[in-house]
Amino acid sequence: MKIITWNCCLKLSSKFETIKRLNADILIIQECEKLPKDYFPDAEYYWTGHQDNKGIGVLLFNSAAGIDKAFNDKLDYFLPLNLDNGIKLLATWSFTHRAAGRFGDGHLGHVSDALSYYKDWLAETDRGIIAGDFNNSVIWDKGTKESNFINTNSALNSLGYQSAYHQLTGEEFGAEKSTTLYHTKNKNKQYHIDYIYLKGITALNLEIGVYEKWITLSDHMPLLISVDANSI
Repeated sequence: MKIITWNCCLKLSSKFETIKRLNADILIIQECEKLPKDYFPDAEYYWTGHQDNKGIGVLLFNSAAGIDKAFNDKLDYFLPLNLDNGIKLLATWSFTHRAAGRFGDGHLGHVSDALSYYKDWLAETDRGIIAGDFNNSVIWDKGTKESNFINTNSALNSLGYQSAYHQLTGEEFGAEKSTTLYHTKNKNKQYHIDYIYLKGITALNLEIGVYEKWITLSDHMPLLISVDANSI
């Protein structure tokens, strides 16, 4: 089974055939457009956003899901799905501190905000996935803010979720050797801000897209984690 997260940088419909070749079972796409349910004949498509051209979507190729009744559209953007195989998935595109300014009073965008709100829902399952563009790293942590990434990672760990990339590589947070974002598509502005956290699911190996292949499509590289089907 393959899980992929990718910020497609708009216009998923024109880029879908490229990402489809990676054969994901679960594909989490940030900055994608709202599309009809039947647009993807081989997949189920779930989406949320405040603008039709830019939100977060999830494509499920070998399963189906329902949006959890606790879904909060003032958390930007976090889409909670209950998969029919029992897995809980929180698809993530964090607007961090920018959410209120972008969408209005009462809107929250930190991953820490979503974890606080969905804490019970995330804790009650024995198999879960939290994945997407977190827009955060320990390299930007300052002071004692709850939204500091070190606190976010600790909160995730306390709920039973571990970063698959860091488990597989043994690398420290903030010292990742692989890049998921080339800011402004500049090869010298490298950051690791996209993550797949797993609970009760065994990660086997990983792949991150290479700059030369993906940079014409997006400033983000797809992050792919293969998992043990026996743990699903």
